[in-house]
Amino acid sequence: MLFPGVKKVRDKFNLSDDGKFVKGTVRNSRVRLCDGRNCKILTVSAPAEISDQTREALQKFSQKPYKAKVQVDTKSVTFTFVEILWPYSWEKICQVLDGAAQIFFDANPNLPAPEAEPEEAASEGRAVNVNFYLRLAGIAIVAAFLPLMLKEWKSIKTAEDCARSIAAECPVQLDEWTSLDSASSSWHKVILNYTITGHENLLDDAQQIIKENFIQSLKSDGSNEYLYERTVWFILNYNDVDGSQLFQIKIVPVDYK
Repeated sequence: MLFPGVKKVRDKFNLSDDGKFVKGTVRNSRVRLCDGRNCKILTVSAPAEISDQTREALQKFSQKPYKAKVQVDTKSVTFTFVEILWPYSWEKICQVLDGAAQIFFDANPNLPAPEAEPEEAASEGRAVNVNFYLRLAGIAIVAAFLPLMLKEWKSIKTAEDCARSIAAECPVQLDEWTSLDSASSSWHKVILNYTITGHENLLDDAQQIIKENFIQSLKSDGSNEYLYERTVWFILNYNDVDGSQLFQIKIVPVDYK
């Protein structure tokens, strides 16, 4: 399914789509955009190997006003646009796409766009999504309920209120592989129970990635002065589709202070 913003990017650059990916050429670059629940991922492939100078020019999109995650490979650059509280601006995606294509064109104006490789592109796109969704799985529910969770958390009652509010929205399908099934509290702890399908695709460092991003989401909201006074623990239980526990992650106050 393609959301309206992605369709606007498609139409602006006269690209095509197969229901999952928007793809085509802009100047002499090949582009591919996929739409996730908590992010959008744009890959722009250059007509030639990317030089250090070009690599440096692409890094400007990691700064304001774009703040994209930029990963530059030998002949392509991938931009990840994180969507936490609201959709990422499609106009900014257009600016990034147009800017990257212009940078590649300026570096090699006489070379044609690289050939499309559908099977490889689809495989790469899925790999990027698996990786990124796993990174977001631990922070998605925090982001969704951040306005509530960033109030004063000084007592057991606060943990109970937080868990009760989240539980009222459960189950929540966070992405293709991850769902939040239930939430509860125990003393000063908020307990979140997730289910992961296709857990055989889990990255080796999935637990650490999820924990780091969960903590980062707590630290990056701009209200850190409140975090130092909170005593809430988070217990994240990840299970497979049969209900067997895959792993458990504990977040304690010292982690996010």
